[in-house]
Amino acid sequence: METKGKKRLLNVIMVLLILVIAASGVLTVGKIRGWFDKPEETVVSAGTTKGVVNIQRNGIGYTLNADSALQGNDLVETKKGAEAELDWTDQGKLELNEKSEVVLTACEKEQSEVQVNKGEVFGDMLKQSGTFDVAFAGNTAHLSGAVFSVSVQSGSSSLNLYAGDISILLADGTQERVEAGEYLSVTDSSDGSSSYQIQKMQAASLNEFLINQVQSCDSSKDLCFTPEDLQKVLDDRAAEKQAALEAAMNAEKIPSEEKKEAESDNKEQESEAQSETETENGESEEDQNSVEEYTPEDTGDDGGSGGSSNICTITIRCDTILDNLNNLDAGKEAYVPSNGVILATSSVEFEDGETVFDVLNRVCEYAGIQIEYSWTPLYNSYYIEGINNLYEFDCGNESGWMYKVNGWFPNYGCSSYTLKDGDDIVWCYTCNGLGADVGGGMS
Repeated sequence: METKGKKRLLNVIMVLLILVIAASGVLTVGKIRGWFDKPEETVVSAGTTKGVVNIQRNGIGYTLNADSALQGNDLVETKKGAEAELDWTDQGKLELNEKSEVVLTACEKEQSEVQVNKGEVFGDMLKQSGTFDVAFAGNTAHLSGAVFSVSVQSGSSSLNLYAGDISILLADGTQERVEAGEYLSVTDSSDGSSSYQIQKMQAASLNEFLINQVQSCDSSKDLCFTPEDLQKVLDDRAAEKQAALEAAMNAEKIPSEEKKEAESDNKEQESEAQSETETENGESEEDQNSVEEYTPEDTGDDGGSGGSSNICTITIRCDTILDNLNNLDAGKEAYVPSNGVILATSSVEFEDGETVFDVLNRVCEYAGIQIEYSWTPLYNSYYIEGINNLYEFDCGNESGWMYKVNGWFPNYGCSSYTLKDGDDIVWCYTCNGLGADVGGGMS
């Protein structure tokens, strides 16, 4: 009996030790992750995140989730295709572009400091009441009451000021002032020195990330650029991109008349060269003409184009996902464009007999858009599984890709639909109603 009692006691002690160890682990993790922080103590918290965003705290790294409380010396890192928002309670926010890394070196109500190690950040601190400093590449900018962006790349860095009037302590110990509409560029030399230059900003110099942030920030009405200025830049770039894409896709399809002219010019040059050679060899004009008679006649072949060229338009969009982000699989946000358009409407040449699948596949190849498909023997057609890394069921159990031509959703596969001149193709991603949210399917 005594032996059984000792064993029972040892088991109880062992269970208690395990519970104590588990509780200690939970408390440690909770303290590191800020689970027990009081709301009134939180100065900075994570806002919306897109893609893979990591945080390092006290040497421990883990995924940063929305609404997580941040502390001093936290390091936040965004991976490729990811973005993150850091919120200062009711006073401002900092947006991190992809492949960026920042450290919250100070995180108090009246004093905040962020160090940008690499990448690009956009900040709206126009309403910040305390001090807000940003350190980058050895320089420190005092950015309370300002809207700005900072970029740190290998060998260079820059600061754009969209609103406010700030001072910057440069790495060489001197100070500079930057006004709204100006930017500071810093270029590093191989000898370790840096050169500084302050110039006027141009809207056309901003990338898409910065334009989107400027357009959507709370202080957009107070900035040096108007929404119309920025939208014109986006529209011009989209038009240039479309023109370049269409030119690349259609480069190999030279119109028949141009080909015939080119062939005719080549034949004339060959004939002249042949005449000169034969004259030098002592042949008569009559001999030259006799050779001309054996030249094969033009058969009307246009160089293997396989027939006349036709024009269709094609668009690829997934804007329905923007209204269903809560159903989107984790990590897929990085593949959803901010406006939901993967490929703006593009004009494409095609030949007689080509299908919707042929044009889609060719366009994705030229535009660098990921596509995956499989052959379905039952329907004797190709099935589109994914475009731009967005697949069936990625945004709910009714989600996937559909296509329509001239506003009609065919009830057969895309490689069974033979195109006609002037057709308008739209590939759209449906999330709900088996296509009802894009104008087809079932409600």
